[in-house]
Amino acid sequence: MIAESWERIIEWGNRNAPEMLKDLNPGASEEQIAAVEAELGQPIPADFRASLLIHNGESDGWPCKVFADYGAYLGTESILESWKQRKQVAAEVENYADEMPDPEQQIRDGIIFVEGPVRPKLFLPEWIPIMDCNGDVFWALDMNPEEGGVSGQVIAVDWEGCSWKVIADSFRSFIRDYAQELENGAYRVVDEQPTKEDNQ
Repeated sequence: MIAESWERIIEWGNRNAPEMLKDLNPGASEEQIAAVEAELGQPIPADFRASLLIHNGESDGWPCKVFADYGAYLGTESILESWKQRKQVAAEVENYADEMPDPEQQIRDGIIFVEGPVRPKLFLPEWIPIMDCNGDVFWALDMNPEEGGVSGQVIAVDWEGCSWKVIADSFRSFIRDYAQELENGAYRVVDEQPTKEDNQ
């Protein structure tokens, strides 16, 4: 299923926006993935593991991104880098937890926005970053979902916009749906990359 979705994305890209594919890396090795899992202290879900074995992220996800408006697709090294940096930031902020507003009250007041069963945390060690957009917005596999969620669900976290959102119940469904949207014309090509921005 993952390989089929990648084939569909690459076929669409070759026909419509070849630049979006130029920075894709070859597949990761099992040893590279095992090293990441050891650092994370948890296994990478099988569907995302399969994706990394096909394409180990992008060498440069800007400005042409294979996942369009989502952000740069992270490989094994950048997953660990993002995970360590965000974990450190969250730990530093946690030192001031007693001074921070109550998240539940902030949700009620409309200060922060949560869509779906995801915990409104700055970062959790159980989140595995998979895409990143300028540092403020990132997508992750949520291995510790809120009640009603699914382990491995794809979440979008926007630090600047104070929002948390469940995007898909798995990476498998995320990449499948993305390939389908490309084929169905949901994206147009601007500056040689697919985008939904200002799409009518």
